[in-house]
Amino acid sequence: MYIHTGKTYHRYLFRESYREDGRVKNRTLGKISKCSAAEIAAIKIALKYKDD
Repeated sequence: MYIHTGKTYHRYLFRESYREDGRVKNRTLGKISKCSAAEIAAIKIALKYKDD
């Protein structure tokens, strides 16, 4: 989330963390910023319970 001159901007990214040469790096798999709030909530729930 970024705040600039009184405006708030949200950016939602689907990211993965991995190690390369002993260092932690992040890879962006997709941008989900244009999804509705309900779709983003559904994605969060699905990822939370993906191993169950």
